[in-house]
Amino acid sequence: MKNKIIPLILIMIIIIVALSGCIQSGIDNINGIAPTINDHLKKGDDYYNQASLNVNNYLLDNASSDCDNAISEFNAAKSSAEQALTYAQDSNNSVFINYMQDTVGEIDSKLNATLELQQAIPYFQQKDSLDGNSHVVLANQFMDQAIEYKAKKDSLVKQNPSKFKQ
Repeated sequence: MKNKIIPLILIMIIIIVALSGCIQSGIDNINGIAPTINDHLKKGDDYYNQASLNVNNYLLDNASSDCDNAISEFNAAKSSAEQALTYAQDSNNSVFINYMQDTVGEIDSKLNATLELQQAIPYFQQKDSLDGNSHVVLANQFMDQAIEYKAKKDSLVKQNPSKFKQ
């Protein structure tokens, strides 16, 4: 009897350890991807801001190039964020799911803002300020949405400090 109990206990311990590793692995994967997301977001923001400055100074070729770079960075961030969202959904942790959904929403808003800014450039090149400015207004609205998503994320972190690395 003793010979049967010891292997059973060992099997139970192995199963418990394996399951606890599986539960944490999704969160660990999110933590592993987070720096990549943040790096691409920061670079995308920098390119977008430079593109905005270039549009304001009518350096439109430079603005177009900066928009292309921003789109590339935001797309890279989105790809990683969608992967992290999948990990969050697999973890069934509503805080991480909401956080990653808001991250994807923030990135989508920044992508849309960049696309609107990019669409404004040809109008400004043709001296059509009315249509160019209408796209700039839309770009600003999308950036306002991105700020709202960021605020929601910050609120989640503030409400759940133990779940996020500070």
